[in-house]
Amino acid sequence: MDKEIEKLNALIKEYGGVDSYTTDQAVELIEQLNVIIRQQGLDPETRAGFFDGICRVFNIELINRGNYEHGKYVFAPNHISEFDGPIFGTIVPNVLVVAKSDWVSNPKLNRLLEKICSLISVVRTDKSSGMKVLKGCIDHLNESQDAVVNIFVQQTIADIDITVPGDIATGAWIVAQKASAPVIPVYCEQVSTGHPTRIVFGEPIVCEDKDDFGRLWLESELALRDSIKDPAARKPVLCEKHQKPISQRAF
Repeated sequence: MDKEIEKLNALIKEYGGVDSYTTDQAVELIEQLNVIIRQQGLDPETRAGFFDGICRVFNIELINRGNYEHGKYVFAPNHISEFDGPIFGTIVPNVLVVAKSDWVSNPKLNRLLEKICSLISVVRTDKSSGMKVLKGCIDHLNESQDAVVNIFVQQTIADIDITVPGDIATGAWIVAQKASAPVIPVYCEQVSTGHPTRIVFGEPIVCEDKDDFGRLWLESELALRDSIKDPAARKPVLCEKHQKPISQRAF
């Protein structure tokens, strides 16, 4: 198994880190992850098997997840690596993940992911696409008493230290209001095979006005990051594109 993890790390290094892959590169990385997970004696083509396996590979430690294993919620984690989607798509049963459209439109990648999680694609520059996604998220939450929608409210990979309230999409707040499901802030460290990767679930965000949502989400994320101790939360390593302020990027 060590050789297969070395191969995974070599691919990550070749592709420039964990935060910027083409969909074809993502296919290769997930296929390599699946090789490792099978060697662990788990089935990477099931939600639980994939999640248990990726937790072992990236040394994931879950903090307060047990508070949200049953019920209707909108998870709103920070976004710091290309592995975040598969992690949060399998972190509890019955999650619908809002994903960028190319992750859904690549047939090979979609075939890998549809076995373990549910995705709904959004074209970030298309308002009508955004409206369809909001409806799909609300419908998903209304179909069951145990249902989760995961929305990366930064809309892209970014360190929270360069994120400002105006960067935060209010779609998560709208979905939560329409479906009567609380928004749960989640702080996730950038994945690593050599260090612990802590994922901390916070308390529901209480927000009466959507114009306050970005500020309240960011305050929650900073507090969750600061709660990580021994050692303190690692600073993410990002490519040049993801080091730019979100407002200066072209989606």
